[in-house]
Amino acid sequence: MKRKLTKINKRPRRKRGERELPDVIARADDAFGTKNYAEFSVKKKVTGLYLTSRVLTVVFYVFATLAYILLCSAVKFFLWFLVILPVFVAFIIYATWWRVSIDYKYTVDHATFTVKTVYGDRYEATELCVKVRDISLIAPYSGEYKDHADSFARSARRISAVSCKSADDIYFACCEAPSGKQIVFFEMTSHALCAFKYYNPSAVVISDTRR
Repeated sequence: MKRKLTKINKRPRRKRGERELPDVIARADDAFGTKNYAEFSVKKKVTGLYLTSRVLTVVFYVFATLAYILLCSAVKFFLWFLVILPVFVAFIIYATWWRVSIDYKYTVDHATFTVKTVYGDRYEATELCVKVRDISLIAPYSGEYKDHADSFARSARRISAVSCKSADDIYFACCEAPSGKQIVFFEMTSHALCAFKYYNPSAVVISDTRR
């Protein structure tokens, strides 16, 4: 499945004299006081391959800086080009660092479960968008349910949207659609659990959550 990156809409700039509007964040622990809406996000922890990709990105910045300095030394106006070195470094960081700055965002809204990967608070990609009623099982990734998830994942598209493998309250959701089977791993909250239960009570396994 090819993912499409979309730019995140930023709030409009405040004009001079206008009052700053407060941020409205629908988190799973308040969610506007409703039981059928939930939104939560987690930041991906810097471990494993994600750590490697960040280290390699920093190494790229170092080599790009050295290459720029060597190029400057070969031209006539060396000092002039050296002055704009900070601008060059800032540009390549701005243009590339978002790729290794990852969050995962989950929403249950209007009976739809959506999982997105957010890159540097600038772009997002939808990993999963499915009606909650079409989910066959929503359960904690532990005990007997862990075996079921692993078995289902062998023939399904696997989506991992957790901060790390050792995170608390990892759940999975199994989806079977005409386009194929999918399984997504995510971090559950108490309010999200209530929202899932509201839309598809027969598919949800209830457990205690820390959030």
